[in-house]
Amino acid sequence: MTKIKNHKKIKNIVFDFGGVLLDLDYTKTHDAMSKLLGFEFIPATFTPETTKFLNEYEIGKINTETFIWNLQRLAKKEVPIGQDVIKAWNAMLLGWQPAKFDFLLSLRKKYKTYLLSNTNELHLTWVLNDLKKHHNIVDFDTTYFEKTYYSHLIGMRKPDSEIFEFVIQDAGLDPEETLFIDDLEVNTLAAKVTGWNVYQHDPKDDLIQVFTEKLKLM
Repeated sequence: MTKIKNHKKIKNIVFDFGGVLLDLDYTKTHDAMSKLLGFEFIPATFTPETTKFLNEYEIGKINTETFIWNLQRLAKKEVPIGQDVIKAWNAMLLGWQPAKFDFLLSLRKKYKTYLLSNTNELHLTWVLNDLKKHHNIVDFDTTYFEKTYYSHLIGMRKPDSEIFEFVIQDAGLDPEETLFIDDLEVNTLAAKVTGWNVYQHDPKDDLIQVFTEKLKLM
């Protein structure tokens, strides 16, 4: 955790999505994909080619159809159908703690809030459908944030410095007045280089409690 130099100067809060607002369990996708494709599907074992097309999907350089085809092509057993691939890919997405919705609304009364997420079309589609089905939320982006930045829609991803510079320019942010919250150290370190205040969130911690007791921003 990096201490905020001056809490009173914070005017903007930029949230990561998965692991901060949305609950995730990466092992569920690793396990489901491993079973489906017939080999150990974990990042540490990915070939450069696999890493390349996964990253390309995350910045919208390839479409969902091509992404699924690439995964099917890797299969060491009978080629799985597309819907099975989608289900396995989305297995990591667990959903929301409902208290966070009111929490985000309360933050908007005092700060400008933004969302900056490395994601992809399949994951975002799942999230929006889940919000509508289980929480009756159909206007997530505009209700809870000034603006949302999804990697596959803007063609950039964390931790590349260009995405932080883009958000600064697009949203008109003063880095010294901005707090970025992400669960990955590599991303918080990259944001810190651009001058942002940063906080690396442990997904096991209660985010609302973090804001009131550690960050003292509530």
